Amino acid sequence: MALTPRWIKLGRLFMVAFLLFYALPIGVILSRPFTAQDRAIALGLLVGSGLAWAWFWTRVAAGPDERFRWVAVGLGSLLIALFTLVTPPQYGSLFVYSVLLVGAAFPWRLAIPLVIVAALISGGLDLIRGAGALQGTGDVLNDALVGFAAVGGRLLIEANRQLSHAREQIARLAVGEERLRFARDLHDLIGHSLSVIALKSELAGRLLKASPGLAAHEVEDIEQVARDALREVREAVAGYRQPTLSAELAGAREALTAAGIELRAEGEHAALPPAVEAVLAWAVREGTTNVMRHSQAKRCTIRIFKKDGSVTVEVVDDGHGGLLEPGSGLRGLRERVLERGGTLTAEPLPHEGFRLRVSVPLPESLIPVDRVTA
Repeated sequence: MALTPRWIKLGRLFMVAFLLFYALPIGVILSRPFTAQDRAIALGLLVGSGLAWAWFWTRVAAGPDERFRWVAVGLGSLLIALFTLVTPPQYGSLFVYSVLLVGAAFPWRLAIPLVIVAALISGGLDLIRGAGALQGTGDVLNDALVGFAAVGGRLLIEANRQLSHAREQIARLAVGEERLRFARDLHDLIGHSLSVIALKSELAGRLLKASPGLAAHEVEDIEQVARDALREVREAVAGYRQPTLSAELAGAREALTAAGIELRAEGEHAALPPAVEAVLAWAVREGTTNVMRHSQAKRCTIRIFKKDGSVTVEVVDDGHGGLLEPGSGLRGLRERVLERGGTLTAEPLPHEGFRLRVSVPLPESLIPVDRVTA
């Protein structure tokens, strides 16, 4: 159960309610033959110690006046000790209140020795006012147990507070991770689709006068790509979309063809775990998008193969090569790959072109693979 402000307030009020036990000594003072001076002193000490007790639990204990904890504990203990000395031993001792203050006010490494000292003081006060050794020993043991219980209660409250804080941090981190994942998915979805739309729009513009029929066909394709992009964004928002290799390869062929780039897809098509296939599909999409945007290539090859317990996707083009500045798409893909324990390399080839390679480890048990070439 989390320490909500409501529960903290109720806990403070519960500890203040312990002052109800003051009713017994007050009743004894008012009903027994004390002198007026002794009665006034005893009642004044009780009222003062009660106010110190209430101040400690409402303002000092983990509150705005926590810096005054030594003052509150010292003042309360002094008043209770004086009250104990001016009352006969048969009326008992209230010094257990002081022990509770000590156990609740300080960290356990300091509180434990202070509780022991306070319990010994309680026994010493009993001996000073004429109580027997047995009663004094009993008060020492009783007060020590109560003080240790207060220390344990403080430790439990601190542990609960730390757990609540850790839970809040985990929730914030989860929200942050989800935002990054959502931003990454939207970039991958919209960036690729917008690139295809831009290319097909340029092609339709060039064909508009020379070949209106082909231009109309390209416009139809633009409409379909836009509708698919809208559907994918909705699915991503709903959290249901898992891209597949076959769909991304088909999309890559259509997009590259529109850009005037020849595509060859070769390798092994296997029934892969959805999480692994999704990473490879994102790799195909990101690689295809980068080829269209940056490479000025004429040919592109997508290879899919298994080796040493991993499945690998390579997107290789024959463009001008060079170092590709890592954008949000490539960074997002790297995050996906690392989440699956894989590796990603994006590098220019020795002579010309560029290669994006993503390798993801496979589970131990695999479904047999069928060889296909497109």
